[in-house]
Amino acid sequence: MYGLRILKTVSQLTVTVRKGFAIWYSSYFGAASLFTNRVFVAFIIWALFAYSSFVIPFIHLPEIVKQYNLSSQNNIFPLTSIIAIVHIFGKVILGIISDLPCVSTWNVFLMANFTLVTCILTLPLMQTYVSLAVVCALIGFSSGYFSLMPVVTEDLVGTKHLANAYGIIICANGISALFGPPFAGWIYDITQKYDYSFYISGLLYMVGIVFLLIQPCIQWKQPREKSTEEAQV
Repeated sequence: MYGLRILKTVSQLTVTVRKGFAIWYSSYFGAASLFTNRVFVAFIIWALFAYSSFVIPFIHLPEIVKQYNLSSQNNIFPLTSIIAIVHIFGKVILGIISDLPCVSTWNVFLMANFTLVTCILTLPLMQTYVSLAVVCALIGFSSGYFSLMPVVTEDLVGTKHLANAYGIIICANGISALFGPPFAGWIYDITQKYDYSFYISGLLYMVGIVFLLIQPCIQWKQPREKSTEEAQV
């Protein structure tokens, strides 16, 4: 009897696991998969490019400081601390701005991305502590768009799929952050200059922003295709 109970429990557990796996597989790779949403796929591609560029200043900024002999000033108030502190306020302020009735969250998100990539591209050109501090403050503030990502994701996929979609986006950001610093180090090994790490990462970020810019075109095209398919049915 005891053996039969164990077999019955194992059988029930197996069925439950199989059902759970089937639901998980269909939600990610089935007909109702988020990956069939081309707008969301474009957003994933942006995420793969974005975060790698954001972490570059934290990795190579200390070397830029040494290159311009600004270590004494940086020791008093580190530039990376400026990024981190202003980042906190950026999250709050950008969230407040996007909540205004006359402001589009998507436009705020885009403007923050443009500001961030511009700062990353221009940072190596700054050769004084004050100018570097200003650029770092802008990097910290504009990177506050992370607080808008759940809202933007919800607008793209709807509330029903928000949890899965946001998890995929965070995973893409994690992959980007994982490969970003080694890639920047590889660029330095080839060029022996830290500047090129910022330039190339900034250009890759621009590629990601291009996928954000084409999303309205994809959104306009996708409903037309769906309505055509429904008409044929």
